[in-house]
Order: sequence, then C-alpha cells, then structure tokens
Amino acid sequence: MQRNWRRWLVQDRKARWKYDHKMNRPKGLALRPGSVPMFCKERIMAESKSAEERREEIMDAAAGLFSTKGYEETTTTDIMKKVGIAKGTLYYHFSSKEEILDAMVERMGRRLIAAARACAATDAPVYERFLKVMLSLNANSIGGEDLIEIMHQPRNVLMHEKSRAMVIREAGPVLAGLVKEGVDEGLFDCKYPEQTVEMIMVYVLIAFDGSCIIKAGMEPERIDGFIAIIERMLGAKKGTFDFVRQLF
Repeated sequence: MQRNWRRWLVQDRKARWKYDHKMNRPKGLALRPGSVPMFCKERIMAESKSAEERREEIMDAAAGLFSTKGYEETTTTDIMKKVGIAKGTLYYHFSSKEEILDAMVERMGRRLIAAARACAATDAPVYERFLKVMLSLNANSIGGEDLIEIMHQPRNVLMHEKSRAMVIREAGPVLAGLVKEGVDEGLFDCKYPEQTVEMIMVYVLIAFDGSCIIKAGMEPERIDGFIAIIERMLGAKKGTFDFVRQLF
C-alpha cells in the first residue's frame, strides 16, 4: 500500500501540488516515514469498495436528499458530503446530478422488469399473467415505497416523468408478448399489440399514478371500470378478467 500512494504522488501532479501548497512545503514533498497524505488516504478508501458498491452508495445518499430537499434543491456537493467522498470520486462515477437521477430510475427499472418477467414466465393462463405483470409495475411491489414517495413530490417532477417513460419503454415488450400469446390462443382480438399495450400503460400510470392498480378497500365501481377497459382494449370476451374481483 505504501508503494501505491507513493506512485500516486508521482502520477497525480495536481493533487500533489495542492498538498504541497496547503502544507506550505516545497514541491519536492519530503514526507516523514509512514505518513500518508489525505488525498492518498481517500484513494486507498475508494479502492476498498468496488465501483458498483460506490455507485449504490451515491444513489442511496441522493435518494435521501431528494426526499428531504427535493431534486432541484439538492446539489452534487450535498451528495458528496453525505457520502463522505471527494468531488473527484463523485464525478468519476457520475458526471452530473441528472446522471445520478437517471441511474436511480434505471435501477428501479431493472428491479421492476425482473419482477414483470418472472410473472410472465409462469404457467398461469395468459390473462392472469397479463394482470400480474400489470400489478408488478409499481415500486411498491419491489419494496420501493420510498422512491415512489420521492417521485410524487411536486418538486421532483423530472424524476416522475423519467420513471413513467422507463416503465413504458421496458415493460412494453413483456406485455406485448403476452397479448400476442393471447391472440394466438384465441383469447384476445387485438391487431396492434404494441400500441394497445402502450395505451393501457399510459392509462394505468396516469389514472393510478404509481400506486397499486387495485387494492383492498377500493370502490367496486373503480375495479369494474378497470376490468371493462382492459377487456375492451384487448378484445377479450366479457368476463375474462372477472377473477380480479376475487383477489380483494
């Protein structure tokens, strides 16, 4: 390790100059045996964590700040201080605050799509799998309640919009595949699976705004309306999705 930080001193001229200037030392930089400059200690600590672990740590810190301060009011300096890292370390992993936001949405998207694909891969009837995939498309299903709360704050509009776009982009192919399967089985009459699925997701994301699509205590009329709309858009026979009522 001692060789490493001495090598860093030679390679990182900018950091070395800052250290010399701060300590009012000549550029020769004579250090007593065993001493390690602070910026070298930061690099030693940084190397003790993998890049993925550091990215996760930064995103978790950003999520907490976005929740308390809002996305617009949070600065990269705030995030840097909360994680306890140098500015260079933060910008090594993310070039901007918006890139951190994009990574957070992408992380949630990976978890949502993994859950959706798991639902689609079961042996249940295609109409049941279609509904289960729809039910999986909210952060509550993967333990992301905190992120949902953050996104729904008025000051976090950008984050909300990005999450909606991500769900439509990533989940669309999964749902469209189920619709095509239903058409092949004669259960659905739908000429445009991709476009139909997109419209269904837009309806769900706007009408339910990230909360559970159907949940305990929901008005019967709301459940009936959801069933009627899904059946009509998919060209399913009336009563195909009546099993939804039995879930609650």
